[in-house]
Amino acid sequence: MKFLLALLLIIPIIAASDEHKSESHEDTKGEKEQKKAQVLRETVKGNTEFAINFFKHVTSSQSKDSHAENVVISPLSISSAFSMLSLGARTETHQEIWEGLRLNNTHCKEKDFHRAYSSLLQALNEPKSSLQVNIGNAVFVQDTLALRKSFEDDIQHHYHAEIKKTNFINSQEAKKEINEYVKNKTEGKIEELFEELSAQSKMVTVNYVLFRGEWQIPFHPSGTRTGKFFLDSNTTVDVQMMNHLGLYNSYHDTQLPCTVVELPYKDNASMIIAVAEPGKIHEVEQGLCPKTIQRWRSSFRNGMTDLSLPKFSISSTVNLEKALPELGIRTAFTDAADFSGITHVSLKVGKAVHKAVLNVDEVGTVASAATGMEMIPIALFPSVMVNNPFVLVIYDKNTNTILFIGSIRDPTKS
Repeated sequence: MKFLLALLLIIPIIAASDEHKSESHEDTKGEKEQKKAQVLRETVKGNTEFAINFFKHVTSSQSKDSHAENVVISPLSISSAFSMLSLGARTETHQEIWEGLRLNNTHCKEKDFHRAYSSLLQALNEPKSSLQVNIGNAVFVQDTLALRKSFEDDIQHHYHAEIKKTNFINSQEAKKEINEYVKNKTEGKIEELFEELSAQSKMVTVNYVLFRGEWQIPFHPSGTRTGKFFLDSNTTVDVQMMNHLGLYNSYHDTQLPCTVVELPYKDNASMIIAVAEPGKIHEVEQGLCPKTIQRWRSSFRNGMTDLSLPKFSISSTVNLEKALPELGIRTAFTDAADFSGITHVSLKVGKAVHKAVLNVDEVGTVASAATGMEMIPIALFPSVMVNNPFVLVIYDKNTNTILFIGSIRDPTKS
């Protein structure tokens, strides 16, 4: 009887202990999820700071009065490629990349950051019914150069990067190989990324982005007319101006000289357009900051708006070898570079090129509600005429990630 009593007393103790372990396990799992979410938010925050900082740097060299070039970039692609290289960077090279990409302000461990980046890229590249975002990274390395397995595994696992062994000694064949790769990955949108390559190159980092979205509120082709776009107070160009009367979020900024309108895509992405007042595009570009975009989004008011927007198709190529050193990432491109985590051979970044393509037209125009709204007299509603230079930001609403940021000075130039 004593044995039976002892056994009965032990059973509830074991059960209680198991229950406690279960609760503890649930708490640990919840804490891990919270930590992952926090790291992802910090990662997006760092990317946003880099995106706007890089955009302002690229546009700052363009004078207020000149007919500057259009700019469109995908900062996420640039930061992902150099974050990837940071896995193999050491000492000052690593520190410059980390600080230049604004990752030193994320307050998270580096290994957690790389895991978060993997999750972010997977989420953005996930197939959607009406939205296509293809973000890819590739590293072309000299075919005689052996990469460290740890680096190769990490960039493939976290950044989904393709590693291509290339014979840079035959620079023409190397150029052809890289250009064909990019052409295939961008479905022919970028036909020639490089005009030439040096036979001295040992590594080329390529970032490509392809974006396609269907408007949630489509433009009907019959509403597209030739209109005037004011490059400045004395110069106009003829553009194909799309028009639609519908419900849009808009806001007249009192701190920056612009009117802002949001054009939603299907599948939870949006384009924000900030139309500068005449002659004020430089002020809008340089006044941009994360708080500015946050202010726009929180200040939007939804209402019936007569929207006119030019059709345009633009692409931008940025030589990162010139741009990034001015933002503090210098050593990676010099003989002092320390990429000993990539290979045992002394290595520097030979060339780093970023090219983005963006097309805006009436795609996704089949919508019965939109057809019905077009019958309402235009005169009864306020209008937003995008006929001055403007800044655009395309972002993913699920992650609050900036996919594209650009400045359109002349929509007739590709």
